[in-house]
Amino acid sequence: MDNIETGKVAIFVDYENLFYSMHNKYQAQPDPMDFISIAREYGQIMTARAYGDFEKNPYIKNEVPKLRAASFEVVHTRTEVVGGKEKSYTDFKIVEDLFVFKEENRDVAIIILATGDGHFSNVVARLKIRDGRRVIVVGVKGSISRELQMAAGKDDVIEITGISYEVDLEDLKRFIAGQEERYRYLTFIRTAQAYVEKTRLPEEYRDFCFKKIVIAMNRLIDEGYLEQVRIMRNDVPLNIIKAAGGKDLQIYG
Repeated sequence: MDNIETGKVAIFVDYENLFYSMHNKYQAQPDPMDFISIAREYGQIMTARAYGDFEKNPYIKNEVPKLRAASFEVVHTRTEVVGGKEKSYTDFKIVEDLFVFKEENRDVAIIILATGDGHFSNVVARLKIRDGRRVIVVGVKGSISRELQMAAGKDDVIEITGISYEVDLEDLKRFIAGQEERYRYLTFIRTAQAYVEKTRLPEEYRDFCFKKIVIAMNRLIDEGYLEQVRIMRNDVPLNIIKAAGGKDLQIYG
């Protein structure tokens, strides 16, 4: 990036918003180091905070070690059911912390706000116009609200797409064929877990990878390459997977 102001930088990440936006839009997940790398381009990072209800489900809970490894302070916010609908308090906490931070740190000229939520447009406008701060908005490509982009200005909006893992179906077929040669019985979950181990991905990305592999294996079943069969083993029913029709998996390429 050219002509970037250097100085002190603070970064506030609406991680829950980005996590679900990225998953829904690209079937990908955020890389916390992306935010750190962006912030470093603007100057010295004075604070880095990531917000969300990290107890909501196991997938976002598993993001906590990744965030801490990237030097983020993890701020857990609560979700409550109000009138039969879930209400998140993440936005309120971020806004509160932003205003406290800018009053207590008047020497920090650049604030990076990572979110796509249009509710922050007024906050961004105020920080820029009333407080003279430069605000950089970082969000998921195609998911940043128009109002938020207008408040930040086109030169201060950065779009990201995250980390995406795509399963190579032909490699997966070869792997399953090899497993069939080695083992008498293959179960769906254990085969998926074994393929995760084969990928040698870092531990923090394996849950995400596992979900993609399960989807790919279901696709092989839907397309007729694999079939699920229930057998009796030691008088216990066992669901196994095998090449459809008892034949070797078709492998192309």
